[in-house]
Amino acid sequence: MPDRPAQTLPASPFVRLRALLDSHSPARPALSLALGEPRHAPPEFVLNALAADSDGYANYPPIQGLPQWRDASMGWLSRRFGLSAELLGAPSQILPLNGTREGLFLAAQIAPPKTDGVMAMPNPFYQVYASAARAAGATPIYLDAPKQTGFLPDLDALDADTLGRLRALYLCSPANPQGAIADMAYLEKAYQLARQHDFLLLVDECYAEIYDTRHAPPPSILQVMAAHADDDAPVLVFHSLSKRSNLPGLRSGFCAGGRSATQAYLGVRSVAGPQSPAPVQRAAALAWGDDAHVAENRALYQAKFDAADEIFADWPGYQRPAGGFFLWLPVVGGGEAASLRLWRELGIRVLPGAYLTQPSADGGNIGDNYIRIALVGDLAETQAALAEIAACLAPSQAAYHDAQIDAAQNDAAETKEGVA
Repeated sequence: MPDRPAQTLPASPFVRLRALLDSHSPARPALSLALGEPRHAPPEFVLNALAADSDGYANYPPIQGLPQWRDASMGWLSRRFGLSAELLGAPSQILPLNGTREGLFLAAQIAPPKTDGVMAMPNPFYQVYASAARAAGATPIYLDAPKQTGFLPDLDALDADTLGRLRALYLCSPANPQGAIADMAYLEKAYQLARQHDFLLLVDECYAEIYDTRHAPPPSILQVMAAHADDDAPVLVFHSLSKRSNLPGLRSGFCAGGRSATQAYLGVRSVAGPQSPAPVQRAAALAWGDDAHVAENRALYQAKFDAADEIFADWPGYQRPAGGFFLWLPVVGGGEAASLRLWRELGIRVLPGAYLTQPSADGGNIGDNYIRIALVGDLAETQAALAEIAACLAPSQAAYHDAQIDAAQNDAAETKEGVA
């Protein structure tokens, strides 16, 4: 397994994107498809509840959450994943968060200590995973998640030495940016490894409600806990309303998991984690209690991926994601060059894949020939932008595809001649 410890934290991908693009003037008004910020309308009943609850900011809220918030969160977990209240029955087993980013960062602080400890994460990865590992005194290592492994890390490639030093493993399903979904068999393997090698399993499921409805909804690691009747698994799972309900500015999510892990996590949050304001919790309870707006939201994304399928039908290497709202689009000549071209010619901002990945020891980078496109706008805007992206980049794609065909035909001809 490639163990690639980083000596410094990777730079923010958006800082790097500004450095790449902002010295160049686009030919027309800008459109950003780089940031994963939902732009569908949030549920109005949540906004109305917030507006009517200004007095609630006058008091400190409980760190463990208001009763109505806890009931709503558990109710959603029960409806969505078929979980029972017994599995998450201890008061600490569901905790409110100010968005998953804060939660994912603090969670690393409770990982079991080990000599020369490491924390593993997918590559591509969400930068907070690496910063959390560093803050916890661990070395981040990056597990490549290329197309050949279904865009998920190959857990079988974890060697004995790494497993012995592993303090925590971050996973993301559906994956950001590739949209791959970890099935129950994959989650079962991760759970068994965590049990056998005493590490904390941290599963980011913030895109769990955005998925291709032609397939089954993404499962949760909590369902694996339930299958084993294991309410004390070394597991923490993270959800939020940012993507599910188009409320990124609400900064509201939750963490759930095994008894010991969540009790230790509560201890950290009690001294270092900000409480979620009471009006936010009451509004969040309304959002978690309603599934109709979530289905409508999912249908909007489904329509945009249907459009992408048509536009990129002949695009070499294009693959419709199973979940999330990004296209992880292969491009010829490098993601940076493609991103710069799209910006200068079309005024469209996308994110080079290499800005979300860590290079290997030999200097290679599995994100080099990808761009990430966030499908967060409305259908008409998205269709138009994707069609322009395809038209702008298609000539280089076609030339590369033709060269591959020529090379394959030449190889076949040489082989035939050699046989003759």
